Amino acid sequence: MAASDLVASAIQWIGSLLVQEATILFEVADQVRGLQEDLELMQQYLQDADAKQDMKEIRTLVRQIRKLAYDAEDVIDTYILEVEGKADVLGKKGWFMKFACFLHTAPQTYSIGKQIQLMQSNVKRITDSLVDSGVRRITKVGEDLRSSSNRERCSKQKSRSYPYDDDGEFIVGLEKDINILVQVLMGEGETQVKFVSIVGMGGSGKTTLARKLYNHPYTKECFDCCVWVCISQEWSTRHVLSEILRKVSSPMEISKLNATSSMDELVDKLRSILEKKSYFVVLDDVWRKEALEEILPALPHISDNKGSKIIITTRNQEVVQFQNLQRHLYVHEPRPLNKDESWELFCKIACNYHTNCNNASYENLGKEMLKKCDGLPLAIVALAGILNTKRSIGEWQQVSEVVRSKVMEGKCTHMYGKVGDMLALSYDDLPCDLKPCFLHLGVFPEDCQIPAGMLTRMWIAEGLVTAIDEMTLEDVAMQRLEELSHRFMIQIVRTNFKGAIKAIHMHDLLRELCVRKAKEQNFLQVNAHITNFASNGASAMAFQSRRAALHSSTCFPTQASNLRSLVLLTRSTVMHSAYVSKETLDLGVLHQNFKLLRLLNLWGIKTTTGALPTQIGSLVHLRYLGIRASNITELPMSIGNLRNLLTLDYRNIDSDDDVKVPNVLYKLTQLRHLFLPMKCPWILKELQLSALKNLQILWGVKCVGGDWFSREMPKLSMTLKKLKVFVSTEKDLDAIFSCPSLKFDRLHTFHCEWESSIALCVNRVFSHNQHLNKLVLVGKIRLQNPTLMLPSNLLVLELIDSVLENVDLILVAGALAHLKLLRLSNSYTGTAFTCNPGSFPQLEELYLDNLQNLSTWRIEEGAMSILKKLEILSCRKLQFPQGLAFVTTLQQLEFFGVPPEFSKQAKVYGWSQERIRLPHNFEAIVEQFDPPFDISSIHKLYERLTTGIFLDNTKKKFWILKEEDNQYNCFMVYATDLSLAAEHDIDGLPVWNTGHEIDETTSYLYSSTSKLQWKWTEIEERDGPLIKVANLKAEVLVIDVRGRFDTNNLSPHVTYTFSFVFMLDVSEWVGMIHVKTQLRLADGSSLQQSRTLNGKPRNEWLKVSTVEFETHPKNIGEAEFSLCCQWGDYTYVAFVVKGVVIEPKLQSSN
Repeated sequence: MAASDLVASAIQWIGSLLVQEATILFEVADQVRGLQEDLELMQQYLQDADAKQDMKEIRTLVRQIRKLAYDAEDVIDTYILEVEGKADVLGKKGWFMKFACFLHTAPQTYSIGKQIQLMQSNVKRITDSLVDSGVRRITKVGEDLRSSSNRERCSKQKSRSYPYDDDGEFIVGLEKDINILVQVLMGEGETQVKFVSIVGMGGSGKTTLARKLYNHPYTKECFDCCVWVCISQEWSTRHVLSEILRKVSSPMEISKLNATSSMDELVDKLRSILEKKSYFVVLDDVWRKEALEEILPALPHISDNKGSKIIITTRNQEVVQFQNLQRHLYVHEPRPLNKDESWELFCKIACNYHTNCNNASYENLGKEMLKKCDGLPLAIVALAGILNTKRSIGEWQQVSEVVRSKVMEGKCTHMYGKVGDMLALSYDDLPCDLKPCFLHLGVFPEDCQIPAGMLTRMWIAEGLVTAIDEMTLEDVAMQRLEELSHRFMIQIVRTNFKGAIKAIHMHDLLRELCVRKAKEQNFLQVNAHITNFASNGASAMAFQSRRAALHSSTCFPTQASNLRSLVLLTRSTVMHSAYVSKETLDLGVLHQNFKLLRLLNLWGIKTTTGALPTQIGSLVHLRYLGIRASNITELPMSIGNLRNLLTLDYRNIDSDDDVKVPNVLYKLTQLRHLFLPMKCPWILKELQLSALKNLQILWGVKCVGGDWFSREMPKLSMTLKKLKVFVSTEKDLDAIFSCPSLKFDRLHTFHCEWESSIALCVNRVFSHNQHLNKLVLVGKIRLQNPTLMLPSNLLVLELIDSVLENVDLILVAGALAHLKLLRLSNSYTGTAFTCNPGSFPQLEELYLDNLQNLSTWRIEEGAMSILKKLEILSCRKLQFPQGLAFVTTLQQLEFFGVPPEFSKQAKVYGWSQERIRLPHNFEAIVEQFDPPFDISSIHKLYERLTTGIFLDNTKKKFWILKEEDNQYNCFMVYATDLSLAAEHDIDGLPVWNTGHEIDETTSYLYSSTSKLQWKWTEIEERDGPLIKVANLKAEVLVIDVRGRFDTNNLSPHVTYTFSFVFMLDVSEWVGMIHVKTQLRLADGSSLQQSRTLNGKPRNEWLKVSTVEFETHPKNIGEAEFSLCCQWGDYTYVAFVVKGVVIEPKLQSSN
């Protein structure tokens, strides 16, 4: 920040302390207020001083001012900390103890008085020096071109999409490049392109072009999976491969990676998945050739794959100049925009309702400035973003002067040329109170999506925003974020249906500018090196800045006693990557080294104890505590001492243990945002929250037993804006829906879940709340008068497991004038409903899921007039909607689990589902899926089908294998679904090799006819949960494994093999192992095969195939299979049975 910005921040902080800490600062309030006034006087000179820093003496004074502002905060914060600590020791009750406390803190009072006097003297000295150096005193707000009037205009201006948004609203001049590259990707033959490298300087549009290819219809139609991963300057091969794996595999597989997987295992998993697919991978922002040399060999050999493509964006041509790429490489360099294209892009951003770019004066100035952008899109966007905030021709002229003087004459020459110059001007043009918000963005890792809610809550905790008029802190923070978007300093990634920002992204050049400026001004220091420092707090890191962000290390800085903000956010945690560091943290150093902390965000950390240390309560300045997705299951009683805490984010705890929340949260009277671990089995019987009168968000309240809801809900804060609860009794449900907060206009998001054994019976409660925008109800609903139930201003309505017997509530939803999204999941048991003309007038997205009885859906002309997306899942009786052709705005139709006639009719209307073709007999297989199974998206389902889905309580696994244009059903039958036998004597086993018969009396579930005992152990399946394998350690002569399988579930007219998977460790070979396999099909035919295993490796899984057979209508049904291993003499063996693989014979068997 500039000196003026920093002093303004110090003045604001001191002012807030005089109010919030009035009791503690009572003895020194006059001195503190005097220091504040002196700083305000000095601030009037600093705007001109910041503009004259080319003078050496002024630069020296500015450095002194920056230190002085920091010292002022340190002195006051330290005094509060020391006085608070002694007051806690002595207690505060009774006049005698108060007098004792006064005497005990007298030394600190005397010391701060002397320090303030010294600082006031320094302020006067520096102010006099500024006057002597010719610095002007500026007292009028109007002299600051970045005035509040601009701020008000920005706040009223409609939010725009960033120029590089997927919708392409501001994409200019790329159509030809896109067409060329699509044709290149579609090429075939020996010269078929496998790699496309997009090379150009920063800001030339490389990523934009790659994003357009990634979202192109050709890409979505022709590839099984598409993956986008950012490499950046600080890259880790393991992280990159984990990111790719996360996007192409199942969540269960991801969850098993952290603890045990080596790099080789990671590569093997990734290859095993991708070699079955045609994939499209974008490696964005590659800086060094070494990155590709390590990453590409980990992927399946692309020349042997099924048309897979890899897109590489880089600023350095040398990155792709190595032998393995040259044969199938196409290099594309985005061309600069020509004059007309540059002007078109410029006008789309710079021109607003106050400026008319067709006016000759504006046009001449704009085109003159555009000459300095050299046709580079990001430079044009940066310049236009500055002018977007200017009202008059006079302000345009002033910007033109700055551009002419700094860019033309080279005074602002940047390492990235004209783009860097323009971005630097964008930062300089920011209002003084917006600059720290921009610099704070550097705490987030490069190339990650930044959650807007968490960001704005961190701004509030840091004191970077203050309330304005009637606006809340949250509203002001969101307004600041919108201002950054209007200036195109950030990219809006996602908004809600109200247009509010939900997630943002920063261009890498803007982030580099952010981090560099923050470090120069000691605002923030970022440690982003991939190589970890010493763990568990032992680190030599020293931070001069007031804020520290650690993006890869799991150690804390030790030389940072004045640190105000400590953030540990890796790209893995923010992006939910597959890889998270295995190291754990010792939080005991926090209270020793960081006593003045205001913000502590440790998202996803793993602590050594699983608990916060008791000493956390000594951080009395703490305003934000983030331990989201950590393994912390216990909060100490001392957390009640954090009386300044504004945000406690305790969501998504990564532990199976019970969570313990002490009954001290009622002491946190300043708390505004409380996120609790709803999924954990904790009990709230004694927890008091009704005293939290400033609470804006209460998310994740779950109570099992007790009277918490009836006791606390009626007294909850009337300021609540977001509420999420889970209840288990009808009494609690009544208490929830009688909550006064539901009847007040502040609440805009309400999410309620309840047990399946109870039902909601409510009529009028929501009709009072016209500000409720999002309503999620999970549980049975009984209606009496639905016309009075739903708020008229709802934007999002989700009814899940409602089991409604009539369509009345859906019809009521259809009459809502503003509804944008409707989700009906197991919510209607009827057979038909009709959307009448004019119903759902603003609906854009509709999701129908698991409506098992619904067969007829009629859409009258004029209904759903702007519907864009329709997704239908598991509606097994539903015919193709009558009248869907009337919905001409529909852009996306996805479906699965519907009758074949539905699919046929969809094709008639042009909705082909070719790429998402469901497997043979899918309806029967899907009923065996193990919960929880995410079928919220058809594309997610299809990706899961290719990696594998577990069935029947992990006794089986199902996946599809793609080969060219065909797909085949494959299965694994695990040992828990087999019959196992082992004997000293072959006569003790069922006789099967004589008459080729299998004993019909054998049980196939956890049983055995053997006299020897098998033991069950668990192992990690590479793409799923723990599975059980059967172990036997004994002297044996023969081992027998048998099972059954319904071949109806196999793809028809395909040659299959049954392969047994086992492991053996023979202590001493005695002859050879004779293996006999047998398969009896449903039509009575029997096939067998004998083979000898000699010299097979031990301690590795062996895959022994049986005879082949072709699925045919005559032989499908229940098949019986067996394997017999026989030794020539008694042998001590360790034999482990994993199961049987049933797969098509497309390659040679092992």
